[in-house]
Amino acid sequence: MTWPILLISAALPALAGCADRLLTDDDIRDRTALVLNVPAASAVIGDRRYDGMTNTYYTARTPHGRYNCVINGGSIMAMGMTNPPQCTRQ
Repeated sequence: MTWPILLISAALPALAGCADRLLTDDDIRDRTALVLNVPAASAVIGDRRYDGMTNTYYTARTPHGRYNCVINGGSIMAMGMTNPPQCTRQ
């Protein structure tokens, strides 16, 4: 009984900070396009960086302009769930 608990306890810290792997560029693009009210095909995601905890920062380019965005969540600890992206126009 203690082996499964030990394995889970050892694995959780290793998996806790992998939102950069769980959130694909396509997922981020689709969610950002929805928030910015543009077709997903017209949004381009770039300069993606992950803070190591819960936030993924990136830039989004659309026909309407360029945006600095952040999406919160997506990690194993958040069970893959995210908040809607928050974007500000550059």
